[in-house]
Amino acid sequence: MRKFFIGVIVSAIFIACNNDKKTDAGSSTSSNTTSANDKKPASELLDISMGDMVKRSAEAFAKGDIDGRVANMADNVRVLWSSGDSLVGKQAAKDYFQKRWSIIDSATATEQIVLPIQVNEPQSKFTPAGKWILHWYLSSVKYKNGKRLTFWVHNANHLNDEGKIDVCAIYLDRYPIMEATKDLMRK
Repeated sequence: MRKFFIGVIVSAIFIACNNDKKTDAGSSTSSNTTSANDKKPASELLDISMGDMVKRSAEAFAKGDIDGRVANMADNVRVLWSSGDSLVGKQAAKDYFQKRWSIIDSATATEQIVLPIQVNEPQSKFTPAGKWILHWYLSSVKYKNGKRLTFWVHNANHLNDEGKIDVCAIYLDRYPIMEATKDLMRK
């Protein structure tokens, strides 16, 4: 009885592991064919290397390289903050980041995480279809007044048809930054 029970279990495992699909002579096995009923998923993961551009951008800013920070931005980029503030245009973004760096003594961008996705069905009027690169990193900053902050930054970057960032939404808590730098901003 014991041998019979072991045989049943082994047979069940072999049957469960059999992934061969049987097709009849009239069906096609080509993976290139699509039917009218095939539909793209609402979103798809892209290759992780798509996120390299935003990693380099954060690293450039941490080194004070403002041209590197905005290198992959479109001329008409919209930079948005979670507080509702925004600016439009690559030059406006460059000016803003240059002003921010003018009060920074040193900075790092570590623990970077990227999630490149293709959005086929937008879920909101504020998030267009297309390629998005979600990006998280840990920022450690020492300001010129000696104060130090460490905080997480999250960016959502949309790419235009030329592969340039045309929307950069930045999510961070600006209050601690404003408090740490208020004496520097008065100058």
